[in-house]
Parts: sequence; C-alpha cells; structure tokens
Amino acid sequence: MEINRWVDGYKIQAFPWVDGEKTIYVNVQYYSPGSSLSQPPAMDKSVWIINDVAGRRFVYEYTATAVNYIAHLFIPTDAQLIIKIEDTNTMRK
Repeated sequence: MEINRWVDGYKIQAFPWVDGEKTIYVNVQYYSPGSSLSQPPAMDKSVWIINDVAGRRFVYEYTATAVNYIAHLFIPTDAQLIIKIEDTNTMRK
C-alpha cells in the first residue's frame, strides 16, 4: 500500500521499503504558507517503520497521528531512524 497525499498540512509519502518489505518508508514535508511547491520544503523528515501489524496500522490507519509524531521528532542530520511500534493491545492481556 502506498500513501501520497496531504495530511494536516503536511505532504506525506509512505510505501513498503525496498528491503524486502521489512520496513515502511515514511517521508513528511512541510511547506510554509504561500511558498511554491517547486522550492525545497521548510521541513523534510524521513523515517522507517517496522513493517509488522502494529507498524502498518500506525502508518495506514492512524496516518495523521503518524505524520504529526514524525514532524515533531528531532532527527539528527544524516541519521537513519527506524521506529518499532508496540501494540499496546497485546500488552493489556
């Protein structure tokens, strides 16, 4: 499954990564109001989310939450951030 749309004012692109679908690549971009889309975004962050049931649910069902979480992360330059989502439903059992 692929996402390529605007969510809560952010441009998001998400798709299974080329690593044998072990992760989902998620890119979040923010453009300042009135700026041209042909110019670089004011904010551009990418992460990889582990492609399991919880990760897919976070990206594809809770997309706005995922986008806002990623947008507010501090990601050091040249860092590759891999996120593992824990399914809290299984923790309650």
